[in-house]
Amino acid sequence: RRVLFRSIQPQFLDFQKDLSFFSIGDKLPVIYKQNTENELFTIVFRYDFGNKDDNRYDVASDYLDYLGTSELSAAQVKQEFYKLACTYYVQVGSDVITITLSGLGENMEPALTLLEKLLSDAKVDYEAYGQYVALLLKNRQDNKQDQRTCFNALYQYGVYGQRNPMRDVMNAQQLRDTNPQELLDLLKNLPTYKHRVLYYGPLTKEALSETVEALHPVPGELKDVPEGEPYRQQLTSAPEVLIAPYDAKNIYMRMFYNEGRETSLDEAATVTLFNEYFGGGMNGIVFQELRESRGLAYSARAYYDQAPDRKGHPETSYTFIISQNDKMMDCIRTFNQILDSVPQSEASFQVAKESLMKRLACQRTTRT
Repeated sequence: RRVLFRSIQPQFLDFQKDLSFFSIGDKLPVIYKQNTENELFTIVFRYDFGNKDDNRYDVASDYLDYLGTSELSAAQVKQEFYKLACTYYVQVGSDVITITLSGLGENMEPALTLLEKLLSDAKVDYEAYGQYVALLLKNRQDNKQDQRTCFNALYQYGVYGQRNPMRDVMNAQQLRDTNPQELLDLLKNLPTYKHRVLYYGPLTKEALSETVEALHPVPGELKDVPEGEPYRQQLTSAPEVLIAPYDAKNIYMRMFYNEGRETSLDEAATVTLFNEYFGGGMNGIVFQELRESRGLAYSARAYYDQAPDRKGHPETSYTFIISQNDKMMDCIRTFNQILDSVPQSEASFQVAKESLMKRLACQRTTRT
């Protein structure tokens, strides 16, 4: 285990030494690294809540792209960012909302001013909202005809149950009944919640503090972030088969296993090497046996997931195949044999180790 990670550890520790942690106005925690290579910057405002806590934010962030301010049209807003050589985006995940601004360092102040103006003064456009809702609902309907999307929905249900990230969205009636001004108010009020600033750019810590304090106003006391019901992965305490019929020439099948086991970082190297050897890329046992040697599957892999998205989430494992309908049972039988026996090949094991060592040796944790 020590050998596997020896090559990456020093450069990551060097990166950590260059990080600074401080607060702006005793309210905004900052993670800072100065860019000494060029004049580009990236600043991120990170909020530790997301769609699981309020599923309206996802819609609000998309709708914002259609809007201007009381002084600028939507097209003019985009033109102004283009002139400043800067871009922004609002990203909403299950657990995190990030507002990211990046571009030419000398234009950070006017770009941040424009971004703050857009978030606080976005002008509601009811016609644009109707068009956005119509497009969103059409995309959802189209997705129901797509085999891969349907399969992903089934997998989300199998992992999380009735309440899962794919289903936890505003439904058609809610979208139509919602006043779009309510969505904009959500974005406008984001700075009133506790959040962090991440910065990589040419500004000094002092200059960054002055800029953010001047252009990113926050109240005297920040509110705690909303906390909704988390998405909970279901334990697989007994065998169960879920089927979503779909008229196609091939099948998608995934086996998911979760016994609620806590993550053990002491096993990280072992798990990483197992995934590389057994279920990883084209050299992995699963791919070689199911596709290359026997021609039973278009795609095949197996993975032991020891790096959950959030602290406290369990380790899980899964397998995945895409196979022709007439080869389905042969594919499943062969896959089960491989899982039960885990074929051992010293040559393949050495290839896996060498591949992993090379990948670790060339990885770099730099910049943003």
